[in-house]
Amino acid sequence: MNKGFFADALASRPLLWEAVLRANSFRASSPAPLSCATEAAALFGEAAAPFLAWLAERPATVRCGHKEQDGTFWDYVEESRRLALLNTETLSALSLVAGVALHAPDIARVLRREEVQALRSGIGENMYRYALCRGQYQLGGVRRLFARLHPSLPLTERCALHGSMAPRLVATRWPDELAKRFLSKLPPLPEGTQMPALDEVEVRNLWLALKKLLLKEVAPSWAPCFE
Repeated sequence: MNKGFFADALASRPLLWEAVLRANSFRASSPAPLSCATEAAALFGEAAAPFLAWLAERPATVRCGHKEQDGTFWDYVEESRRLALLNTETLSALSLVAGVALHAPDIARVLRREEVQALRSGIGENMYRYALCRGQYQLGGVRRLFARLHPSLPLTERCALHGSMAPRLVATRWPDELAKRFLSKLPPLPEGTQMPALDEVEVRNLWLALKKLLLKEVAPSWAPCFE
């Protein structure tokens, strides 16, 4: 456990702390890393108040110490890992917006009426308007990571596929146990889909792009959980 991270979350990021606890207490017998209220109070003093209030509402199996089981994960100091705290609905919305943003300039170049209608039907009217307005200006150089992938796919299908690939690529730099849990939340990619190999800087830039979309377009309410 990173004491500094938890102290900061307890003191000033209650939404982040709650999200971490939720992610690890969906099993009745999964403990928090601070398994007893007395230990939390001893470590963090008054800053532990939000945690103690949360514990008071949980079943006794969460409030009391239990042997840690497989499937829990507590190290969210590296910010991109907090994507794994999002619920499936938010992840789905983020993938949709990311795919459209990645190909927004291509969408804006479609002029033939029947092709425009197909795009509007495929990605939805709201996403089509987003692509023409804000979407084509938001991701910049990150688009090059996907520019040459799957050129034979129709544009609508490329948006969907690349939007689904983006969070998976960020997760390639995570510990295996967290990545495995995260991938279980996502719908499977089409059989035979090959993921590009990104270096550390490229993954970092992709994460920052997803974070921007998440907090500006998808779920601004998650902003307190991120830097």
